Amino acid sequence: MSLRVAATVAAAGIVGAAVRWSVATQIDDNWALLIVNVIGCGVVGWATARHERARHRRLVQPGIGSASRNAAGPAPGLTAGFCGALTSMSALALQLARHLDDGRIATAGAWLGLTAAACTAAFVMSHLAVVFAYGRRP
Repeated sequence: MSLRVAATVAAAGIVGAAVRWSVATQIDDNWALLIVNVIGCGVVGWATARHERARHRRLVQPGIGSASRNAAGPAPGLTAGFCGALTSMSALALQLARHLDDGRIATAGAWLGLTAAACTAAFVMSHLAVVFAYGRRP
């Protein structure tokens, strides 16, 4: 990893952590965690679709951009940095453990199901939005 990529990931991580903190200070911890995880999954869906589109353009139209650019995956600053600091599946695990320790099995199951469904929907909808906005053509 180059120094430039590492610095970008770190800077984006600071922004992601700040956004997460600001959301957590405004609303209940359970809802804040759900909101930031859903937003993060939506951003990753968007970034993945943009990366696939750019990669497809380079394969179809040689000479546009660098063949090695973004070869490893979608924008690491956005995905690993911002979304990595914004989201937290480990915090979800702790949240679920607290509910289970308190004997609230149904509550833990509801939060797990809601989080899985909402995060999956956010990823798929943002991914499809890029596909429909630009079409399959390069």
